[in-house]
Amino acid sequence: MKKEYELTGMSCGGCVNSVKKALLKHPEVKEVEVQLNPQTAIITMSKIIDVDELQAHLKNIGHYTIKELASN
Repeated sequence: MKKEYELTGMSCGGCVNSVKKALLKHPEVKEVEVQLNPQTAIITMSKIIDVDELQAHLKNIGHYTIKELASN
């Protein structure tokens, strides 16, 4: 399943790579697409992951925040 998230705190390509690597460390995350402008992530996961779990992975690498976008 794929879900889209809003990110904040990224300012460059290095941030994009750091966020992507951090999210991929979650065992249920299969694939991550991160964009700088707009700051979003599309995460392919094997099961639903609580956004707080994803935030915990980002907290370890910097001041990035992630929040779920409303479904269309």
